[in-house]
Amino acid sequence: MTTTTARTATGGGWAAQLGAQFRHAVVSLWRSLIVLIFSFGMPLAWLVLIGFVAGNAVLDESTGLRVMQFAAPSAIAMGAFFATMPSVAVAVGEAKDRLVLKRLRTTPMPSWAYVAGQVLAAASFGAASVGATVFVAWLAYDVRLPAASVWPFIVTVLLALASFCALGIAVASVAPSARIAETVSVAVAVTLAFISGVFVIGGALPAWLEAVASALPLKPFLVAMQDQFDPGNEGAQWALPQLAVIAAWGVVGVVVSMVAFRWQPAMRRAPAAARSAEPTRLAPAVASTTRTRPSTALSRIGAQSAAALRVAARRPGDLFFAVAVPLGLFLLLVTLQGNVMRADGIPVATFTAASMATWGIAVIAFMNTAESFARSRERGVLKRLAATPSSVGELIAGRSVAAVVLGVLVAATLLAVMVFAYDTTVTLGGLAIGLVVTIVGVASLVACGHLLAAALPSARAVGSVALILLFVLAFFSEVFLVESPEWMEPVGAVFPLVHLQHGLTAAWTPDAPTVPWLDLAVLAAWGAAAGAGAVLLERRRATR
Repeated sequence: MTTTTARTATGGGWAAQLGAQFRHAVVSLWRSLIVLIFSFGMPLAWLVLIGFVAGNAVLDESTGLRVMQFAAPSAIAMGAFFATMPSVAVAVGEAKDRLVLKRLRTTPMPSWAYVAGQVLAAASFGAASVGATVFVAWLAYDVRLPAASVWPFIVTVLLALASFCALGIAVASVAPSARIAETVSVAVAVTLAFISGVFVIGGALPAWLEAVASALPLKPFLVAMQDQFDPGNEGAQWALPQLAVIAAWGVVGVVVSMVAFRWQPAMRRAPAAARSAEPTRLAPAVASTTRTRPSTALSRIGAQSAAALRVAARRPGDLFFAVAVPLGLFLLLVTLQGNVMRADGIPVATFTAASMATWGIAVIAFMNTAESFARSRERGVLKRLAATPSSVGELIAGRSVAAVVLGVLVAATLLAVMVFAYDTTVTLGGLAIGLVVTIVGVASLVACGHLLAAALPSARAVGSVALILLFVLAFFSEVFLVESPEWMEPVGAVFPLVHLQHGLTAAWTPDAPTVPWLDLAVLAAWGAAAGAGAVLLERRRATR
């Protein structure tokens, strides 16, 4: 009687409750800028960039297969996977971490309805991403799905979305905290995208890597769609072997979820105030400054730098994107091309190491620093500094020093792998020049990050916009492309990223390092202009 009355009061039975939770989850995902960027922004940006770079020439005259007919499934796979697996893992992990699932068990709505609502919402976003990508590919590049493959394509997409969502729940079930669930899910998504050939158009992965990727869920999804979009294939392309692999991984996700899922964390952590995001964890540094009262600005900057490094060490997701992703891409790209000599006389390993170091440094100095400053401003850390001996300028200087340390760490890691794995040398003079380029590049990108933080209203917006800016500019700055089209070079030359890449390449060239004066000058100019703009915008914000 009590249960019936309560359910009636909440608007019906389990179907109505599931519908309400689904609507709530959809609204929550829609308001999450990072979800929109990963679900729609990155796939569509990738599709357009491939169209610009590779064109839409005919690959097979007999069948009429064009470049974009082959490349569009990569963008579709990216959006479907990124919209589901990480989104579900993060949402369910946070609900478990915050005891939302535990509290739901005392309400009329069953806990499974919350999970099901998140899954349906994520799958809906994935389906919407697929639809948007197919529409843009058709409108801009005349990409067409053969009529015989329409139903196989729909079944493949629905099965993949269900499988990816099940894997997301499995990650949330195994991960001990929401932060680890987020880190693992994003890391797995990015890693699978690269080894599955989502970001490789016109190249071939090593045979052993192809075999590994084919046994994982994303590669079969991509291969099935490429077969379905191929106009040369006659009849319905059901791709049953690939569907079997996708379904098997869905079963694995369900089994792991059933065995490992808990409605609450296995261990209770510190109170909410102690486990909040990064800026709150910086508070001990401020408090320490107040207690010890350092007598010099240099010691206070050192304290802020040490605090920033401790925070970076506690954020495995940031380190993954800044260190693990560049290192993995370096090994993958050099393996694909071989460490041959480029037309300009620079070994592929040297050029690629400079490109990947540029990406890692940009993530640290531009994206992470900008988001960190915006979070500190949102949570009142900057205002509380007024009651301590430290100043905002010292906080920025300390974090900038930490960014330099991490940037040098990224560069040194790539150089070490380059030397020992590919027998490519760097002179002592080149190491010194590279260190100077790294310091100037970090300072320039930190200033650009602060300009972005000053221009945007929230930390979430800063992190999302910074990520998509880096992703797009990397293609214009010879970071992700070995040889950019001629029309892209003048565009990239305007921005600092390409000058950091060129500067590191010039410094690390074996036996013939040069001082990249022009690149250093452009980086310094960007740093000065962005720093001045950030100060003006922050002052305008303070007077509002």
